[in-house]
Amino acid sequence: MREAVAVTRLTDPARAEELLALVQATFGALDIDPPSGVLKETAADFAARLQSETCFVIEQGGRIVASVFCIPQGDALYIGRLAVAPDQRRRGLAGALVDAAKREARRLGAKRVTLRVRISLADNVALFQRHGFAIVAEDTHAGYPGPTQYAMELMLAG
Repeated sequence: MREAVAVTRLTDPARAEELLALVQATFGALDIDPPSGVLKETAADFAARLQSETCFVIEQGGRIVASVFCIPQGDALYIGRLAVAPDQRRRGLAGALVDAAKREARRLGAKRVTLRVRISLADNVALFQRHGFAIVAEDTHAGYPGPTQYAMELMLAG
């Protein structure tokens, strides 16, 4: 049984640089082609995200070690930029953030939670499937001959 972790909402734009560093380090270490668009984002982009999207984080010793962004899209809550520091993996942090996003979706009255994940990241696909997400479509990045990512969805009850 994993111990409970505290997930909090981050709104302070002064922490955008720290958040960006975590997310870029996480996504930069992935072996994906094409590289994630987050690698081109700036602290100013993240500060703006903190004002327009919901960001959940997990901190340890005052340091952000995991995060996810959520934004309403129609009848759904889209989650993205899920990142966990390498030294914090396999401790249930990603799952705790997905659970926080599900609670936020229910609070907002969303009918579903959606996301996109690279096909090549089998562990990530499996994580989302364990949380009840199903693959609903394959997408292809411009200039690539075949599908590069899945669209996944979790239907919420009631």
